[in-house]
Amino acid sequence: MIIKGEILSKSFKGNGYIVIKDGLIKSVGREKPKGSVDIDAEDKLVIPGLIDMHAHFREPGYEHRETIETGSKAAAHGGVTTVVLMPNTNPALDNLETIKYVKKRAEEIGLVDVLIAGAITKGRKGKELTNFKKLAEYVVGFSDDGTTPQSFKIFLEAAKLAKSVNKPILDHAEIEELSGGSMREGNFSRLYGISGIPDVAESIAVARDVEVARYTAAHIHIQHLSTKASVEIVREGKKRGIPVSAEVTHHHLIFKDEDLKDRSPFKKVNPPLPREEDQEELIKGLLDGTIEVIASDHAPYSLEEKSVDIEKAPFGISGIETLLSSLILISKRHEIPFEVLLEKVTCNPAKLLNLPLKGDIKPGYKADIVILDPDKEWRVTEKSLFSKGKNTPFLGKRLPGVVEMTLKEGKILYRGD
Repeated sequence: MIIKGEILSKSFKGNGYIVIKDGLIKSVGREKPKGSVDIDAEDKLVIPGLIDMHAHFREPGYEHRETIETGSKAAAHGGVTTVVLMPNTNPALDNLETIKYVKKRAEEIGLVDVLIAGAITKGRKGKELTNFKKLAEYVVGFSDDGTTPQSFKIFLEAAKLAKSVNKPILDHAEIEELSGGSMREGNFSRLYGISGIPDVAESIAVARDVEVARYTAAHIHIQHLSTKASVEIVREGKKRGIPVSAEVTHHHLIFKDEDLKDRSPFKKVNPPLPREEDQEELIKGLLDGTIEVIASDHAPYSLEEKSVDIEKAPFGISGIETLLSSLILISKRHEIPFEVLLEKVTCNPAKLLNLPLKGDIKPGYKADIVILDPDKEWRVTEKSLFSKGKNTPFLGKRLPGVVEMTLKEGKILYRGD
């Protein structure tokens, strides 16, 4: 197979040709190779398949919200070819039987690569650690996402175990007794009369994580940063050589607390949408390398679950299909080169998760490739979304960037009309 187009990746930029054989990229160059072009993507961007290192496909236990099949189709529609699933299923991904079930289902469906974050504690209850040594072969890291062990002693022991099996802790940093609201505490929460979550609920936990990483030398990756203080703590930790990394979601880079004037439950997310000064620091953190990854934190719910008052609605935004379009929005709004943002969803997560041969377009790498038309727009509707989760603040809006084709190891997973 030969693909022609404007290639944008860490290793190659500009018009060129990609030759694919046996699922791998055989060559990338500016000179036309022998043979006919199979996919002519002239005037389109040819980019690596996205790696979303934070998503929820809900199966097993919550199939009314999403399944591995519908989540995989949504990922392919959004240009995502590799996804890391969080363990808050029912039963939780805290045992080999459930983890193997999810991996087998993904293999049977045969779409995107599904990787697993195993639970830190049994049932994600924060009380008893899982068998890190037994699970390590089957997971890319450990997380109790949706929560974090509130016990400092248990979290410290988890970090030591993660270090011993050479896997990262992927932490949802939150002090639960300081939370309990529905949006970020501040002027707008008081103005709108919505219960607030103070920023220290996150930043205190982030400070704990950084110190535990220093003490144990374990790699701790902090999920969905949302406050200025948290970014500053991570930045300082990096300067000290502490093995800590961080991600931010696309919705935290687009929406702010003031956008909750409409009390939309589709904008209720944990951690909550940032204040303006928080968002400015998140952008700064992206640019200076404090934040290496952008993730979707894809959290689908049924419309019945979300169509209630914001104070009663569950946290979460369905986002895997709007991730790539959001990068274009963020690039324009904050004047960040698109290629800088693209690395946050391709080569950077591949490096952090130790995924060889992924996240770039270069010889020897897997042919996970997306054909993107950045100049076209698409309308986000219940019908246009492949995910069961329609709980997105973009519903009814037009977004830039149309995925025309998604390939994994040279196989076409998705082709637009």
